[in-house]
Amino acid sequence: MFVLRYLHLVLSDIITPSCLHRFLLEFLGSTLFLSVSLSAVVMQPSHSSHLPAGVHQSGPVSPVCPLHVVLVFGVSVAMAAICVGGGAHLNPAITLAMALTSRLRLWRAVLYVIGQLLGGVASAALLLGLTGDVTRALNQLHQAFAVETLVTLQVVLVVMVTTDAPLPDVVPPLLVGLAISLGHLVAVSVTGCGMNPARSFGPAVITLNFNNHWVFWVGPSLGACLAAFLNDLLLRPRWHRPGDWWVELKQLYVLTEKQQQVASHLP
Repeated sequence: MFVLRYLHLVLSDIITPSCLHRFLLEFLGSTLFLSVSLSAVVMQPSHSSHLPAGVHQSGPVSPVCPLHVVLVFGVSVAMAAICVGGGAHLNPAITLAMALTSRLRLWRAVLYVIGQLLGGVASAALLLGLTGDVTRALNQLHQAFAVETLVTLQVVLVVMVTTDAPLPDVVPPLLVGLAISLGHLVAVSVTGCGMNPARSFGPAVITLNFNNHWVFWVGPSLGACLAAFLNDLLLRPRWHRPGDWWVELKQLYVLTEKQQQVASHLP
């Protein structure tokens, strides 16, 4: 009888919104961290003239630089932790240590580890799909699109976090700069690292080379949309029900006469 009652209490704690939300954060954080870091190791520089301007390399594929791997893994775990919020473990070893030192209940630790492992599987499946045995030129184009989406997603997430969080004025630019550096570490050998349609559009206009230029628009745009939904719906939910979203939307777009008068006098 005591065992059944205790199991009921354990289950009641596991299914609480806070616990399930933390499970989700561990899964998403691990997926983001491992997808970004491993892509810099798994994806090789492209060699196709069919890719956009700046998305090509000449000569043999050089081996992965150990310093490059060190920087990518270190910065990517920092960015993932910032994106999903402080306190994320993203590593079963860390979760185990927290449980052993009475900082975390054992059953919650098990749930967090499951989320981390599922994140590892999801990232591996994503990278396998992008580097599988398909037509080489098409595979490289898919890689370019996916990398642009991924690096833009992490940058936008960091921007949204630093915008909403009460941080000293000097901190947000540094974190965003670090996120952009991570994006270049990951993408520069695959796409030249667009991550910003304006940055890619200028050279394309000057050189009149719009070959597969859509990669530098659709990839970052998709990454931005995914980041917005992840941040506001899952990582840091802003609305408890659809009606809250509708109220905020009306407040943003519906102007009263007083608001219109104020707006008309703005520079």
